[in-house]
Amino acid sequence: MKNIEYVEAYRDHLLEEEKSKGTIEGYVSDVKDFMAFIKKDIKKIKKTDMNEFKEYLRQRKLKALTINRKLVGVKQFIDFANDRFELAISARVKQEKIQKQYSLKDEELLTEDDYKRLIASTEKSRDIRAKALFESMYYSGMRISEALQLRVDHVQKGLKVIEDIKGKGSKYRDIYMSDKLIKSLREYIEVRQQPFSSTTKALFVGERGPLTRQTAHSLIKKYAKAAGIELSKAHVHNLRHLFGLRLAAQGLPIQDIAKYLGHTSIEVTKIYLEKPQSHYVNLIDQL
Repeated sequence: MKNIEYVEAYRDHLLEEEKSKGTIEGYVSDVKDFMAFIKKDIKKIKKTDMNEFKEYLRQRKLKALTINRKLVGVKQFIDFANDRFELAISARVKQEKIQKQYSLKDEELLTEDDYKRLIASTEKSRDIRAKALFESMYYSGMRISEALQLRVDHVQKGLKVIEDIKGKGSKYRDIYMSDKLIKSLREYIEVRQQPFSSTTKALFVGERGPLTRQTAHSLIKKYAKAAGIELSKAHVHNLRHLFGLRLAAQGLPIQDIAKYLGHTSIEVTKIYLEKPQSHYVNLIDQL
């Protein structure tokens, strides 16, 4: 087999694993970069090739996180090739060391006041759909990909726990619904009259069918601008961050915060327990 045939087999494998389109393209692109660099038959790959590739990435002045991502992508490809085609390639390589910093940047986060102004902006425009979408993330901590999986029957049944929504990594997780959120979503259902609303189970719909991530991002930019909120903060994921910060402020145990956010590791959740960067800036000035 030629190298490109191994790469295409890897692409098919990722599709079978139900990886997202973005993930698949990223992995395949990294593998192609590696193959173009080594310029040899895959069966002849050695550890020295991996080390030279890592040095090549360093010389391109890529960030350590980017280098590690590419190395992991190539490693997974080699593992796949060994398992599927029994190639017995040995090409392990150490990743770049990264000192993790668990600090949120104030200038990148929405505040409670920002959120209130954002919702007021949707109310002024009588956009009940946008209001319900923003509140879905603010009151539950859902990712935008999860919020867009909400269905009409979820709301009609008044489910307090939704168990059939796929989270990160295409794994199902529990979504906890508050009374406030259920009330908001029911108000939206009453005016949900867009085309396609009767032919799709998706809760959030538009003129062309189920709402997309791109439309959701456009909506928050639109209403943030109308509310006078810095557009650098206007990301739907920041509504999820705000939910996590609110839980931490109430003193919830880290395990509970991780449960609500759907984190499989509390290492990720620690970011909500740390003070923002401004706290440390003010503290050092007082020393």
